[in-house]
Amino acid sequence: MDDGSQNMRKRGAGLFKAYKGFIIGIIMGALLMTALPSMAATTKQTYSLTDATYPIVVNGSAYVNSEQPVMNYKGTTYVPLKAFGEMMGADVIWDEVKRQVEVRHDGAPNCNSAFCHVKVSGSGGTYTVTGEGRVFEAVMAYAVEDGHNYLLESFHTLDSGAPAWSPFQLEIVIPEEQLPENGTLILELFEYSAKDGSKINTLIIPLETFSP
Repeated sequence: MDDGSQNMRKRGAGLFKAYKGFIIGIIMGALLMTALPSMAATTKQTYSLTDATYPIVVNGSAYVNSEQPVMNYKGTTYVPLKAFGEMMGADVIWDEVKRQVEVRHDGAPNCNSAFCHVKVSGSGGTYTVTGEGRVFEAVMAYAVEDGHNYLLESFHTLDSGAPAWSPFQLEIVIPEEQLPENGTLILELFEYSAKDGSKINTLIIPLETFSP
């Protein structure tokens, strides 16, 4: 075989190796691109959460629940949805048919960890207050003030004590001569601490605003 033929065979072998590597590269790339979506679909993101070291206060009441703690992730606070929904007066439910969580709010006044779904009707010093309470030993306290002085202070006993929620209805009557000429009657719902007797879980509800 002459030198020309050998050179052509060497060139052909080199070209084949080059094309072979190119073709293998294309095939490997195609396989990798096909596999990526499947890999992404099966890969789950993990997050490193830590306990929030700062208090979370909702409508004046601190959230405390060791079984459902508030967590922090890179400066963002994550809260138990159902527990905080209830504190804000919303209903948090799981829709089994739609397979989704739904948060519903009926426009009720603000709630806290002890009182929720509070509604007021009436005027001119006579009011009916309804709602739900969750207080220690089923004893809730309430007071009415005009922005300066307390006009009424009393107690109400619920059907059940905490942690159960119980409905309540208060009939409040303020004598006409005690009604403010210019100001707002405020209802305070609260309970007394079993530790030191201080007011805790106070919820403020406007009853009626008066003007000259």
